[in-house]
Amino acid sequence: MDQLLGVLLGGGLTLLGSFGAVWLQARNQREEARAKDLWDRRSGLYLDLLTHLGGRVSFAGDSDEFLVGYGPQTAEDYELRTQLNARVALFASPDTRDLWKKATDAALVLHAATIEGGHFDQSFDRILVPETSSDPMHQRLIDAEKSAREELIAHLRAELDVDRYLPA
Repeated sequence: MDQLLGVLLGGGLTLLGSFGAVWLQARNQREEARAKDLWDRRSGLYLDLLTHLGGRVSFAGDSDEFLVGYGPQTAEDYELRTQLNARVALFASPDTRDLWKKATDAALVLHAATIEGGHFDQSFDRILVPETSSDPMHQRLIDAEKSAREELIAHLRAELDVDRYLPA
């Protein structure tokens, strides 16, 4: 009788251990799949943020007051801006949201100063902001926008850990 009880107890513990291992493995696989899905969503979002940085749809604020020729112009621009803001709110880290706002604010300030100061060239319907300026105040704004953009890019690269997977 004691032997039967020992065999049943041993079998029960083995069965319980097997179920526990399967459950733990399934949980780890779900967590890995969720982490991969989030990485995929973030990498797509972050690429879109950089694509639209300083463009008509990138501004992080909720205000619909934009400079003429800047900010959303068409229904498609508004739709893209709404989707971009929603994806940022849902998938971006708080640091990314802050740095994106900083970079887009710097781009907007630079654009406003460029228009007001007449420091621009125009090609068709696009206003081209120069990379350098002889006006020290305008150059500081160019440098601030560039610095904010580079800080955002460095943060996104670190957050996605892309350098780990790229060849040296």
